[in-house]
Amino acid sequence: MKKLATAIIQSSYGVKGEVKVRPFNDDCSYLKKLKQGIILLKDGREKTYRIEGFRKSGGQAYFKFEGIDDPETAKKLAGATLFVPESEAAPLEEGEYYVSDLINCTLIHDGVKVATIVNYFDGAQSILLEVKKDGSNKCFLVPLMDQYIGKVNIEEKTVELLTLWLLS
Repeated sequence: MKKLATAIIQSSYGVKGEVKVRPFNDDCSYLKKLKQGIILLKDGREKTYRIEGFRKSGGQAYFKFEGIDDPETAKKLAGATLFVPESEAAPLEEGEYYVSDLINCTLIHDGVKVATIVNYFDGAQSILLEVKKDGSNKCFLVPLMDQYIGKVNIEEKTVELLTLWLLS
């Protein structure tokens, strides 16, 4: 089962064990349909929780997980990442893709392969693609922003790099 990161748990909220979450996309309406979530804890362990409730209030999203019934237990989830099965993730519009689909794509510049995308991270201004330069063990971080990344072709597994200097 392929799973996708969908939100970061920010903090506990209230006295009944709810948690505040920061979804990775603007439209988080699909989150209210989830029955369970896979949480990657900061120590690297994964736990699956049944979801008892989801709500939005004033632009903030909140979850209530089964078995998390007080603020002390909820605090232990702060900083964890919420994953969902790809089949339950936000639906894609025409031309959209999941960032996880970029892993193992070839990074090309002027039609020449220059690197391979090996991972990604949530950066301050954008998602950062970790790329491994061809013929080297060196890795670089490339912002997933329009001024650096051109055409993305998921079927051909290619991503156009507009500025080669990012790999020097």
